[in-house]
Amino acid sequence: MNTWALAWRYVASRPASNLLTALGVGIGVLLLTATLALTAATRESLQRGAGGYQLLIAAKGSAVQAVLSTLFFMDAPTGNIPVALYRQLRADAGVTRLVPFIFGDSYRGHLIVGTTVDYFALLDESGRGPSAADPGRLARPFDAVVGATAARQAGLAVGSRFVASHGLVELPAELATDHADRQYHVTSVLPATGSPADRAIFTALETGWLMHEQEGDHAPAAESSPRGEITALLVQGRSYGDMARIAASLARDTRVQAVVPGREVTRLLQYLRAGEEVVLGLAWLATAVAFFAVMLSMAAAGIDRRRQIATLRALGASRAMLARLLIAESLLIAGAGAALGFVLGRAAAAAIAWHVEGSRGFPLELTGITPGELAAPGAALLLGLVAGAIPAWFTCREDIVPHLSNAP
Repeated sequence: MNTWALAWRYVASRPASNLLTALGVGIGVLLLTATLALTAATRESLQRGAGGYQLLIAAKGSAVQAVLSTLFFMDAPTGNIPVALYRQLRADAGVTRLVPFIFGDSYRGHLIVGTTVDYFALLDESGRGPSAADPGRLARPFDAVVGATAARQAGLAVGSRFVASHGLVELPAELATDHADRQYHVTSVLPATGSPADRAIFTALETGWLMHEQEGDHAPAAESSPRGEITALLVQGRSYGDMARIAASLARDTRVQAVVPGREVTRLLQYLRAGEEVVLGLAWLATAVAFFAVMLSMAAAGIDRRRQIATLRALGASRAMLARLLIAESLLIAGAGAALGFVLGRAAAAAIAWHVEGSRGFPLELTGITPGELAAPGAALLLGLVAGAIPAWFTCREDIVPHLSNAP
């Protein structure tokens, strides 16, 4: 019988103890795998969602909040900016594309975004969205183009009509305020793209002004009105020099801020890195505890089998062969735990990503297996090797005579 087959028989002879030890290894690998997979997915989603946009103009406030609200539709906007700025930048020779946004209403938890077809063209150019939009999609006020996820979750299809709720979050029926006199008409449903556009409902820019024109003196008015407002602007220019010039000119305006989305995402990832390091530290601690569990298990196995080991050595088995046997047994336990932890870690990461996307609207698409994820089960196997080698060394150096003399 070869070494691995004999090691397997020894492992199977102590199922409860070895199973618990393997589960300890699996928990450490699970935490490492899930954390690394989710971190990679979060980084990829943030960089894909904000990378490539040159300049974002929003009301004064948190720059990160402006990026999350405008590019990811995840947060409340920082406020509104004068529509006169939209007209001013539209006439700037250094601006090649200008995408305005108006936020304020939602439907069943999905943000309604007033914009222009340039937004779809911008998504198409950056590879974050559907192919270039049909110019007729937002041709009329109260026409709605619905993202794939929003359509599925809200039960909308082409031809559907719905009434929006005032505000950016879904409120209880007794607190909600809707616009019952003005219905939206779904003219198109976007294909699924894995981008923030999947979760939003898009309508013409003018719809936002028409929807709120009767709500009071401080409500947004039409573009032609001197008190008209929009929520944010995405600006693409001929060169970074043009963008720097526009940002510098806006720095003197106390009402607005010019944000470079990629820079803010980098800053946000630095914040997330601290939390990632805490979780990884706990995962490595769990793996270290599992290492000692395997080592103690193998030491106990060596003590329990002293007489068997002594008999094998008396029959001619070498110390090296017996050491290989104990190490193989340790590797089988650690390998089973590592494999189980890796599979469960990827499954846990997928379940968490699905929950986050459904509850928070943040897309987390698990990428291929990263080198860090492969390192987790690899480290567990290496620790299993060490955990078996240490007790094997002590066991094989022990004097066999006392154990043979006590044999019945």
